[in-house]
Amino acid sequence: MAKGDDGSSAASTVRWRETGAEAIMAEQCQARGEWGIVAAAAPTAALIGAETLRAGGNAYDAVVAAALAETVLLPPKCGLGGDLIALAWAPEQSAPEALLAIGGAPAGLADVAARGAMEETGPTSIGVPAAPMGYLALAARGRLPLGDLAAPAIDLARRGFAWSRICSVLSEEARALVASMNPAGTVYYPGGKVIPPGTTMRLPGMARMIGELVERREGFFGGPVGNAVVARIAEAGGIVTAADLMSASADWADAAQAKLCGHDLFVTPLPTHGASLADAVAGLDAETAASQPEVYRHAVAAIAKRRRELSGLSGTSMVSAVDADGTMVTVIHSNSYPRFGSGIIVGDFDLILANRAGRGFNSTPGHPNFPEAGRRPATTLHAWAVGKADGTRFLGATPGGANQMPWNAQTLARIGAGETHVGRLIAAPRWEWKPGDDSVIVEEGFDAQTLTNFAAAAPAVQTVDRWATRSAMQILRRSPDEGTAAAADPRTVGACVAL
Repeated sequence: MAKGDDGSSAASTVRWRETGAEAIMAEQCQARGEWGIVAAAAPTAALIGAETLRAGGNAYDAVVAAALAETVLLPPKCGLGGDLIALAWAPEQSAPEALLAIGGAPAGLADVAARGAMEETGPTSIGVPAAPMGYLALAARGRLPLGDLAAPAIDLARRGFAWSRICSVLSEEARALVASMNPAGTVYYPGGKVIPPGTTMRLPGMARMIGELVERREGFFGGPVGNAVVARIAEAGGIVTAADLMSASADWADAAQAKLCGHDLFVTPLPTHGASLADAVAGLDAETAASQPEVYRHAVAAIAKRRRELSGLSGTSMVSAVDADGTMVTVIHSNSYPRFGSGIIVGDFDLILANRAGRGFNSTPGHPNFPEAGRRPATTLHAWAVGKADGTRFLGATPGGANQMPWNAQTLARIGAGETHVGRLIAAPRWEWKPGDDSVIVEEGFDAQTLTNFAAAAPAVQTVDRWATRSAMQILRRSPDEGTAAAADPRTVGACVAL
């Protein structure tokens, strides 16, 4: 049968959208909606965030409800034992604000580090969890009661939810660590085994813990949860005290400003790696921004500079929301790296304690990232925003440990080169930097000339299947001409829900 207006589904498809794997995925991973959109790494969390908007909440309410749901749905990645950063951009503001909820060094950690006893996992890797203060700071800008925002997460934890494949994968990767730190066992490994995907999971301790956050607010660590955390860390040989826990804070700050191919670029300030991202794209123009091998060169140079100054890797999750008023918020919350953070779990509350301190600080006395009491550690967590002269605004970030900055740089370069379609920004092929030797892994989808240029730029190039990296990017966009849209990375099962 000849192609054309013959009534066939294939001919009709050509009329309403582009064809090809990348184009189809670009449309599938995005959502459009003038009344609000929520993106999350866990699809159920995105739905909860959207329902929060429908109930009259704003973008702050939506991200808190979605993020608290993720602490239940994705406990290896994020939770009340970790940290949080955010960027928020209201329509009347010329620049976004950054929220930093990164716990400072415990008072006794400097002595531990100075004698070479600070570890990357285990009891001496645990710092002060600040994520609870971050959720509260975001909720303070919302319209709905905190109890309403927490209710869906509490309900999930009590009634049960389907354990996700990503949680099973992360559990397998962290199995030895968690077993060594919790010899009596843990709810996350019943009988010492990894929970299969689809298993109904209930976390009654976590439900009680989130209820404690609602009841005690800023005094959260002054109650039963704080007592249990201090006792569990002490039992394991750590040094975090009740006073350390009560020092946790969340602080709003100006975003750092830079330029991206003539556009305004904003990034989260130190101690995040926002400055590294700004360095990576500072030298790009419209021509070089269109060349991903050139972006690789700039990113590796920025990494080398940052590596000399600071240290730190992380693993995270994130949620994003834009409301009907045009306020955009993106939140990155993390248990740090590897999966399950420090590996130590507070059994009474199903709480996984992060290892931001052990991974983020430098043990050399006098180093700018040495764990002086109260100092926040360097972290690869960061978020970005772009403002264009025509009024278009983007807000985005990605989890991904050491590759957060390279993946963000790739996306910013594509924006600098003129791309505005958030789905295409997400679905475009990505490359991944390998810290060991600066070689590069490239997804299928780059053309032959780009692959040749990568081979000339990097020590080695490895090709993997399309969408095979673990990028988990989310992007929000508001534009006078193209409207409001969001996209969530399909590589790690992200989802967007629009109203």
